[in-house]
Amino acid sequence: MTRNDSSLFTRLAVRVALVLCIGATALVSAAWYYARAAADDAYDRVLKGAALQMADSLTVDGGEMIVDLPASAFELLGLAERDRLFYRIVDPDGKTLTGYADLASGSDLSAVRSEPVVQNGSYSGDPVRIVIAARAFSDPALSGWAHVIVAQTTEARQALAAELTTRAVFLVVIMSLMALAGT
Repeated sequence: MTRNDSSLFTRLAVRVALVLCIGATALVSAAWYYARAAADDAYDRVLKGAALQMADSLTVDGGEMIVDLPASAFELLGLAERDRLFYRIVDPDGKTLTGYADLASGSDLSAVRSEPVVQNGSYSGDPVRIVIAARAFSDPALSGWAHVIVAQTTEARQALAAELTTRAVFLVVIMSLMALAGT
């Protein structure tokens, strides 16, 4: 009778390696998800802050809306060196005062009131993250809601998510190898 069974060590090592591979796959997937969410959260905060600064800079003088965009908003957004920025200021009548007139042209601006709305979109063929902020005016000569739309390409946030995921993958691989060696 010939024994073709593998050794206990080999069977145990294969099973442990299989469990570690499944666990590592789950951890890498979770790391990618959380890295993506963290990058979106960080960049969305900057984008919202810039849109709110722009909205706060809008004033009414003699029945006309005055747009005096703060340099600090663009400096804030300029921290993501890889990304391109687009903006649009819309008066209460729906007329574009400055910026890219076709930016978020399909968005329902009347739905944005109390807090900025963040959404994914596309502009000039590039994926962008769009923030729409609103500001109410109640001047006798001009009343209604003005809207500030700011869009930023997603290259920097994708790079941050990839970097965070790569670091997590490195740690998972090291820990898995240590666990296999310990077994």
